[in-house]
Order: sequence, then C-alpha cells, then structure tokens
Amino acid sequence: MPQTKYDVVIDDKDKADKLVADTENVAGVKWVNVNLGNCIVVTHDDSYDEAAFKSAAGI
Repeated sequence: MPQTKYDVVIDDKDKADKLVADTENVAGVKWVNVNLGNCIVVTHDDSYDEAAFKSAAGI
C-alpha cells in the first residue's frame, strides 16, 4: 500500500491522538501514524483523498 509523508511537527500526544481520530475515516486512509516532533505518515489505498485528509488534519 502506498504511503504519504507530511513534515508536520506535532509535539503533544493528545494533539496526535486527536489528529488520528479526526483523519482515520477520510476516504482511502488505512492507517495514520504521527511521529511526535517529526512527521505524519499516512498509509492509504488508491481512493485516498489527500485534500480531505489535509483539511481534517488542519495542514
């Protein structure tokens, strides 16, 4: 499955948990991994709606 990386700094676990909860139901998203202080990695299928993900994530 393809992955997309976003270089976004999230430095708080509660914020990371909220981001996952807000984005895990976006079309095509299979898994959202927030690496605290570093980046977000989204595992997705071909139906991934990047614009919807970015909107839901606030990036």
